[in-house]
Amino acid sequence: MKKSELLFNLISIFVDEAMVIVAGIAAFYLRFRISNLRPVLYQLRFEEYFKILILVSPIILLLLALAGLYNLKGTRRLSSEIVRIALSISSGLLIVVILFFFNETVFPSRLIILFSWMLTIVLISLGRMILRFVQVQMLKKGVGLHKLVVVIDEQNQESEIIQEIRSRPELGFQTVGTIKSSAPIEIMMADLEAMRMNSGIDELLQADPNLNQSASTSILRFCRDYGILYNFVPNTFETARTNVAVETISGIPVITLKGTPLEGWGKVVKRLMDIIISLLGLILASPLFVLVAIAIKLNSKGPVFFHQPRAAGLGEFEFYKFRSMHHQMSEGTAEGDRLRQELEKQNARQGPFVKIKNDPRVTSVGRFIRRTKLDELPQLWHILTGKMSLVGPRVHMVKEVDHFRNDYKRLFVLKPGATGLTQIVQATDNPEISWAEEIRLDEFYIENWSIWLDIYIIFKTVLILLGHRPKVDY
Repeated sequence: MKKSELLFNLISIFVDEAMVIVAGIAAFYLRFRISNLRPVLYQLRFEEYFKILILVSPIILLLLALAGLYNLKGTRRLSSEIVRIALSISSGLLIVVILFFFNETVFPSRLIILFSWMLTIVLISLGRMILRFVQVQMLKKGVGLHKLVVVIDEQNQESEIIQEIRSRPELGFQTVGTIKSSAPIEIMMADLEAMRMNSGIDELLQADPNLNQSASTSILRFCRDYGILYNFVPNTFETARTNVAVETISGIPVITLKGTPLEGWGKVVKRLMDIIISLLGLILASPLFVLVAIAIKLNSKGPVFFHQPRAAGLGEFEFYKFRSMHHQMSEGTAEGDRLRQELEKQNARQGPFVKIKNDPRVTSVGRFIRRTKLDELPQLWHILTGKMSLVGPRVHMVKEVDHFRNDYKRLFVLKPGATGLTQIVQATDNPEISWAEEIRLDEFYIENWSIWLDIYIIFKTVLILLGHRPKVDY
């Protein structure tokens, strides 16, 4: 998702709303002030009509959204948009007819509905054409282009689809490189990694229908690991996926495999929810911050907060939480690192992550704030600033992640979460959850994300914090 695409879609919402209002007002004056096609039996005050128009306009926007007109894709065909607009407005007309058609005190003239219908289609289409023109001009100047790598057949390098992409920047793509499908897999992957590091890659198009299964699988895994959209021409290989989208480039169907449904507006809604909830949480929990800080200082010497680099995406950030260990025994100190090496031999589960039972480094206050999750309160700040999300895979130490980052890059496509499926399952069903089970839960969340799944996890987390042990179904 490009920022320019998000901006244009946000603008289109306001433009569509304005066009609906303008069309409604124009229809009112056309019928009651200009048109003499039929006599008006009942007069309608403009103030009353305008209130109805304001109530109806969100319904029209909802229908446009359901028609996929706010899906953030900047390369839609204009003719397809106009057809969708006409169908959406016609559906809105049907709803209005059902609600108001037989109440002539609300609409004294049924012509006003017909005028509104025609004018709304025309004006929204006109607004979209203007926005589309501006966006195309920006794309031609290189603003908002998706950086694309194409896997090509060496014998057919200048295929129709490649020529189309290169000659038409308004399609929204900038070809940053090509990969020869006849090259050994090792060279193909090395070239992809070099392009990713040097130019950046947003999408990959597998345009050779004869690419072997092994190479296709390696490329697909690479794209999933780095959050790159994977496109391929149909019939390249058989696959069954839940996150599939179909686009066209110059009439040629192209299938996009998304590693997660958290794309487009889903990402926007999730971020808005993070900001709202974390901001409210910081305000409401501010007295707890003070009380916990005082308790930590009275209980043991050292700073109030513990901080440490943690993995986030393909990078890292400085992670803060309330200190629950004796300061001299915490990670990062000579004594703490020595103790940890000894305690790692008591690892409570199999896998790269260490989980230590009855950790002697924890203070008495630390045990309480760990049990009540009060030590996690500073994560609200990370959520607000965008380093973490409210719901997502578990956040891990960088040195732990270094042991398995290459094998499980996909776990870093999403931001780590303060809570998640792994966390609530561990708190309710299996405190000693295995590493394999954690991977399975995180992958399930990544592949099946929805706003309702986030709400479900948040609800279960609240119940757990209140002392309940709810059953987790997923």
